[in-house]
Amino acid sequence: MDKKNENKDVCRKGSGDIFMISVIAAAAGFVSGLLFAPLSGKETRKLLDRSVRNLLDRIRFVMLEARVKSEEFLEKGMEKAEKVSSRTKEKK
Repeated sequence: MDKKNENKDVCRKGSGDIFMISVIAAAAGFVSGLLFAPLSGKETRKLLDRSVRNLLDRIRFVMLEARVKSEEFLEKGMEKAEKVSSRTKEKK
């Protein structure tokens, strides 16, 4: 077996080990989260629902504010473009 094939085999074995360690760590985290959770599932879902609703409300407000600002910028840009256009027409 040449060096390249040996390196590939070592990498494959290392990848499998890393995957297994990741799975075990995720399972351990899940179990410890269930054991030490400060709230019940129902309370956690209510809290998450409330948080998501607040986040969506904030996003809607920011989007509305951005729309208003962009319309203002567009209007100002149109006014400036009209001024420049009228100046160029006067010079001709």
